[in-house]
Amino acid sequence: MGFMCGRFAADLDYSSLAQHYGARQAPGLPKPSWNISPGSVITLVAQDRHGQRHLHPARWNLVPSWSESDQMAYPTHNARVESALTKRTYADSARSQRAIIPASGYYEWTPDHQPYYFQAPDGHTLNIAGLYSWWRARPGQPWLLTATILTTQATPEAARVHDRMPLLITDENLDSWLDPGIEGSTILPKAVEPGRQASEELTMHPVAPLKGDGPELTEAMALDQRVKKI
Repeated sequence: MGFMCGRFAADLDYSSLAQHYGARQAPGLPKPSWNISPGSVITLVAQDRHGQRHLHPARWNLVPSWSESDQMAYPTHNARVESALTKRTYADSARSQRAIIPASGYYEWTPDHQPYYFQAPDGHTLNIAGLYSWWRARPGQPWLLTATILTTQATPEAARVHDRMPLLITDENLDSWLDPGIEGSTILPKAVEPGRQASEELTMHPVAPLKGDGPELTEAMALDQRVKKI
């Protein structure tokens, strides 16, 4: 069904986020954007093995550490949660390199290319589940932090637009999701259990085709009769 989580919005107050997640804020975090595309620099939250959390910039296209190039031959901005542990590209990250990608909202498209914007009803930041990986060309070269968004089966309401959606982590499950000491084989199946996702709370509305950047991209628009038939 058409696109899959290929754009999202992030108008974030980093100081507040750092306090909320208990994270250290790294330099180089991206400016606000309402039209973030794969390959862009995004913000993620990850926890190291000493228990310290970091708010860090990353490139939105995961590159596994074993790759010879930072340009993959296939898209890696999304990974299905159902197969992340078994697909070679994501397996190492799924085991212990899980992240949160904070977002204001995200877009999905209907089969006839009508975009919809999804957000929390009260406008709070979404905890989008992600995986991360460090990559470098050779020893002595700088490390590049890369990431992917995990997707799951859409809720019945969201499935009116697309059959997949980002996996969302509740604040109650945040600690276990970020803990690298908990095996992915334990936490990934639990993350998609009924009641463990925040997806039921989302609202959605149609928006104009995404062109340029700015908060106006998330504004609701009226649909013509053809689009209303979805």
